[in-house]
Amino acid sequence: MSIFGFRKKYRLVSRVRTTIKILLRHGLGYFIDRIFKEPSLRIFRFHRAPQTGRFRNFTPAQRLRMVLEELGPTYIKIGQFFSTRADILPESFLKELSKLQDSVSPFLFDDVRKIIYEDFGRNIEDIFTDFSENPLFSASIAQVHSARLESGRECVVKVRRPGIEEMVAGDIEVLTEISKLASKHIPELKQWHISDLLEEVGDHLKRQMDFIYEAGMMEKLKAFYEKTNISVPCVFWEYTSKRVLTMEKLQGTKISDLHKVKSDIPERLVKGLFQVLFETGYFHGDLHPGNIILTENGEIAFVDFGLVGYLSFEKRKHLAGILSGVLNGKLPDALPYVKKFFGITHNVPESFERDMNFIVDKYGSLPLKKIHLADIVYDLMKIARKINVRLDSDIGLLAKNLMGLESICAGINPSESLLNLSKAYWQPLIKKGIFQYLWIEDVKNVLQSYKNMLVRMPDDIEELMQINRERAESEQRIAQRLDRYTKGLEDAGTKISISIIMMPVVVMLILLGIKNLSPLAFVFSLVAFMVAVGIIFRIITGRQGD
Repeated sequence: MSIFGFRKKYRLVSRVRTTIKILLRHGLGYFIDRIFKEPSLRIFRFHRAPQTGRFRNFTPAQRLRMVLEELGPTYIKIGQFFSTRADILPESFLKELSKLQDSVSPFLFDDVRKIIYEDFGRNIEDIFTDFSENPLFSASIAQVHSARLESGRECVVKVRRPGIEEMVAGDIEVLTEISKLASKHIPELKQWHISDLLEEVGDHLKRQMDFIYEAGMMEKLKAFYEKTNISVPCVFWEYTSKRVLTMEKLQGTKISDLHKVKSDIPERLVKGLFQVLFETGYFHGDLHPGNIILTENGEIAFVDFGLVGYLSFEKRKHLAGILSGVLNGKLPDALPYVKKFFGITHNVPESFERDMNFIVDKYGSLPLKKIHLADIVYDLMKIARKINVRLDSDIGLLAKNLMGLESICAGINPSESLLNLSKAYWQPLIKKGIFQYLWIEDVKNVLQSYKNMLVRMPDDIEELMQINRERAESEQRIAQRLDRYTKGLEDAGTKISISIIMMPVVVMLILLGIKNLSPLAFVFSLVAFMVAVGIIFRIITGRQGD
């Protein structure tokens, strides 16, 4: 093993031991004993004092939250990811993990200067005429500064925290190693497919750390949201990189300043979000009061697109079918869509229809103002957990954001519900027939697929012909090689046969010559005989070759 490999292993072991110490400190040693039970893993087991009363007063969910807070930014982000997964964790854990706050101390302004110079080859003063040294806010992945470009335009600059990429990769590696052992020794964890979940979390965090990706999503959603009169900041691409995102600064107040909010804001907000969700599949993944601004001209604006969710057309169609069936109290209408939504094709558990009946009874007879859409989605996710079905992570993210949206709207107008507010979007579709609308969209998608196929057809045909030409040439070369190989085998067989036939004759003549001829006459006779044999051999093999 190289010294570098040894150092990497040592750092991994060190990080694992540090993680375990924190788990033990919070009274979770039981899990450590189960995971590291093998003698070869004794290095990870510690002598510990009996659990104190300090931890006896906390539930396992509370202890897990405190562990994640102490372990740092990566673990807090992971906890926030799992706080949306009602298809995996029970409600007590979801509530505790939702309390995790992503707020850390700011990093040095000298690091901001260094990153901007490394990414753009210019000093910060050469790009910005004004740049605040104190950040507007600081989080685990990045911090945000206000600035002014040379053109005079005010902007906001988001700078990635130094070393965060390496730290996240290291923490994910530690969790991956622990999860492998946990899955091996704790049978109840196997159904979670922890390795797949950690890979999903890793991809989730990588996207959040890539500001080129975030800027691209801002541009995409700007085109969608502005059709609904919701603003999104412009990106200044010249000063945007994987570590730096420079965007337009929108003037206005946060939606949490309730005395400045007009009464029609909730309805406009909900209508715009539903329209973009059901028409495009995209939705803002971190919807809270700090990310919604009311501009000076009374428009709604969204900021911070580090987290964006997406539902496929099929998932949107199934969700619409579920909502329609549940709200009308018709289980037969909702059940087929729930099965498709969960990916259930056969062997439906006996409890499934009973649980679905409960949801219909719970929501079907309530007035629209009393129905909370996020609760419906969470109840469906709980059914998924009960029957061991894993859902797309974006479904949990959508449920969390619907809950956040309901909270924002209730803060402005407590007497309204999200579904009641969404009538501005739903009613025109219901009158036309929502499934007619979805059917039309489905037909559009099919026609678009055929259009793309027809556009690509000439290139595909040419590519197919080229493949066939190359295949024919290849087969011809193989046939030629096989023919040469076959002829070579035939020649070799002929030569071997002749040699076997001639061998006794040669041996007999040699014995007779030695016995009856003088040495000189024997040599000349032998040479003459070999020449004659060679000529005959060539004649025979030459005919075989023809």
